[in-house]
Amino acid sequence: MLNKFSKTIWFLIILLVCGTTECLAQNDFSQFEIKQGKGEFSQAKHFSFLKRAIKSQGEFVIFNQQIYWHTFWPVKSELLVLADGIYRRNEAEKDYQVLTQDKQINQLLAKLLSGQIQSSDWQITTVEQKRCYQLVPTLTEVGQMFKQVKLCRDSDSQREIVITDQQNNKTHITMNITSKELGQGDMDAVKPTH
Repeated sequence: MLNKFSKTIWFLIILLVCGTTECLAQNDFSQFEIKQGKGEFSQAKHFSFLKRAIKSQGEFVIFNQQIYWHTFWPVKSELLVLADGIYRRNEAEKDYQVLTQDKQINQLLAKLLSGQIQSSDWQITTVEQKRCYQLVPTLTEVGQMFKQVKLCRDSDSQREIVITDQQNNKTHITMNITSKELGQGDMDAVKPTH
C-alpha cells in the first residue's frame, strides 16, 4: 500500500516539476517515423584503428518496417532488413541469402532505420536542444553489440543516426528522404522474392 502511494506521489512530483507536456513529449518519436518512403543515404564507418572513415553511398526504400538498402559506391551491395532476418543479394544468382536471423537485432535495426522507436527498447536521453536523442539499449543481446545510438532529425526529410559499438567504432548514417510516395517497384524492392 505504501509502495503504491509512494509511486503516485513521485509521479505527481515529476508532473509538477517538468510540466505535463515537456517531460512526456521528450520521448515522442513520431517526428522520426517513416512508414513509407525512399531516398539516398551516405554512411561513414569510423574504426578506432583507422585514421580515415570508410565511406559509402546508396539509396533506400522503407515500407512497413521493411528496408531495402542498396549501396552503389564504392562497392555495390543490396540488403534487406526485415523483422525475420537480414538478407544480402547474391549477384551471381540474383537471389537473397540470409546474413542473420537474430530477431531482436533485426527488429531493432528495422525500427531504428524506419524511425519507429519504442521507448521500452532504450534508455533515452535528450541532447542538443531536443533535436537529438541518445539511446542506450536495454536488451542484453543488443547491448553486447551497440554501446549507444544517437538519433537526430535535421529536418522533415533528413535523419542522422550514429551507432557506437562496444569497441567504440562509430557508424554515421545520413538519410535524406526524397519521397514519401512509393510505386509498386519500390514496394516490391523490400521483398526477398523480387
